[in-house]
Amino acid sequence: MKEIEEKFGNMYLLSRDERITLINQLTKLKPDFLKPYLPKWWWWKRCTVKVLIVTDGGLNFGIGGFDLSEFLTSFNQLQATTWNNYQITLGHRSTITPNTNPLVVNQISNFNFQTSVTLNDFDQVWLFGISTGTGLPAAELTVVESYMNGGGGLFATGDHGYLGSSLCGNISRVKDMRYWSDNPVGSTNDVNEVSMGGKRRNDTNRPKAGDATSLYFDNQSDNIPQNIAVRTFGAGMPHPLLSISTSIRPSGIIDIMPDHPHEGECKPSTSFTVNSVTVPTQIIATSFVLGGSTTGGGSGKALTEPHCFPSIAVWDGRLANAGRIVVDATWHHFVNINLNGVGSNGSDIPGQQSGLTTADFQVIRQYYMNISLWISRTRSWWCWRRFIWIELLRDSQLIEASLNNPIEKIENISLPDLNSIGSLAEEILSAKFSPSFAREFLIEALASVNPQISSLLNIWKPDNKEKTKNQEAGYYQPWLNLDLILYTSIGAGFIALRDDKNISGDKLNEKDLDRVTEIFNKGMMFGYNKSIENFSANLKVFAAESKIK
Repeated sequence: MKEIEEKFGNMYLLSRDERITLINQLTKLKPDFLKPYLPKWWWWKRCTVKVLIVTDGGLNFGIGGFDLSEFLTSFNQLQATTWNNYQITLGHRSTITPNTNPLVVNQISNFNFQTSVTLNDFDQVWLFGISTGTGLPAAELTVVESYMNGGGGLFATGDHGYLGSSLCGNISRVKDMRYWSDNPVGSTNDVNEVSMGGKRRNDTNRPKAGDATSLYFDNQSDNIPQNIAVRTFGAGMPHPLLSISTSIRPSGIIDIMPDHPHEGECKPSTSFTVNSVTVPTQIIATSFVLGGSTTGGGSGKALTEPHCFPSIAVWDGRLANAGRIVVDATWHHFVNINLNGVGSNGSDIPGQQSGLTTADFQVIRQYYMNISLWISRTRSWWCWRRFIWIELLRDSQLIEASLNNPIEKIENISLPDLNSIGSLAEEILSAKFSPSFAREFLIEALASVNPQISSLLNIWKPDNKEKTKNQEAGYYQPWLNLDLILYTSIGAGFIALRDDKNISGDKLNEKDLDRVTEIFNKGMMFGYNKSIENFSANLKVFAAESKIK
C-alpha cells in the first residue's frame, strides 16, 4: 500500500497508461490516504450480501482441479465494482478444503442446511453437487424450500448422469429444470445424452488448433472454449445472465463457456405455480456437440453424433414473490480444471494445459457475476439502488450533459430533455455493467410508479397469456414505444434528487440514503404523469386526424 501511495503522490510523473492503471487500483482498494480526494460517501457502509456456497463429494474450495477458487474471485470483482459488501460462507457435506479468499467469513465441514446456519439470513445460495443419491433429507429439504419460497435465490448444478442428485435432485422446481436422475433419451449408454461415453453424450469439447475434431479429454483445459447459442429477447438483448458490456465484447453477449467431454442437461421449459402465480421456466442458452469427438487421441470414448441440448435454464421467482432460480448443465463451467488448467496434466495430453485466456476468463466470470446479481434477494437491489442513483447524479454529470440550463425547474424542463437524462443513465449503466442489466435495473425502478407499465417493458418476462388477435395474425411488434415513458420518468427522478439540497449538495450524509429512493420515486411519478398527459393529448389528435373522410 505504501508503494501505491508513493505512486499516487507522483502521479504526474507516470505515463497515461500507468495513471489509468493506478486510478483503477485506487478505485477498487479505496485506501485511507485517498479520503481527502474522493467524496465522503465512497466510504459509507455498503450493502451487505450474504452468500452461501455448498458442495459435496470430490468437489471443494481449494486450488485443485475440481475446486472452485477461481470462481470465487467473481465476488471480489463484484465487491470492487458495486456498492455491495460480500460475506461468503462455504459449506461441504463432508470435509471442507479451506479457502483463503478474504471475503470468506465462515467455512463449515459436515454441512447441514437445518443445523449449520440460519438459511433465511442469506441472500443467495449456490449448490455444486457431485455425489449421487435420492436427495436432501426431509428436514433439510423443508428449510431449503422455505428459503426459496421466501424470496431467496438459488443456483444449482451437477454433471453428467446422476452426478449432483444427492444435493439437488429433490429440491422443488430445481428437480424439474435439469436432469438429475432421469435420462433425457432412453436408458442405454449409446442413446443417453447425459452418459459418460456414449455417442449421444453431451461432449462440448472443441478441437485443439490443427485438429478437425476433438480427440482429447484434456481439450477441456486448453484455451479454446465452446461457443453457445444465446436466446435473445425484444430487439436482440440476451437474458441479464448472458449480457456483458460492449466495451468487453462488442456483441454485448456472453456466447462462450468452458467445454467438457460429458455435460449434464437442462430440461425443456415448464411452468411452476407458487403463491398462486404461474411462472414458466426459460432456456436461455443452448450448447452444441460436434460430430466425431472422442478422447485418448482417438481411441477413447465413442465418436459423437452431432446434436444440441439446453445448457442454462432460469426461473424468475420474483414474479411470484419467491426466489429466482438458475440451473446449469455442469459445474465444469465453474471449476479450476476448466478455467486455469490445474489438474489437467496427464489425462491424454502430456503436461498441464493452459486454461482459458485472461480475456475469455473475464467474459465467463461476468456470467458468474451476473448470476449473483440476478438471484440475490430484492432487498439487496433496493439497498444498492440508492447508491447507484447518487453515483449517477454526482459522478456522471448526466444532468449537465443533457440540459442547456442545469438548474432549470423541473416543471419547465421539456419532455425531450427529461428523456435524454434517462436515456443517458441507461447508457452509462450499460457501459459499466451490461445493456441487459441496465434495462432491467431501470424497469424495476419504474415498478414503484406503475408496475403494469414496468411489466410491459420487461422483455424477459415469460408470457402465460393467450396470444392477442394481432399476434395470431402474425403481427408481433408493439404499437407504442414505452421507452419514452421509461426514460422521461427516470430523468425526472434525477431532477428530483438534484433539487434536494442535501442530496445534491455538500450536506449529503448517510441518513440521506434512506430518503434517496423516496425522493427519486416522487420525481419518477412527476415524469410519468407528464409523459402520459402528453401522450393522451397526442393520441386524441391522432384519432381525430386519422379518420377517413
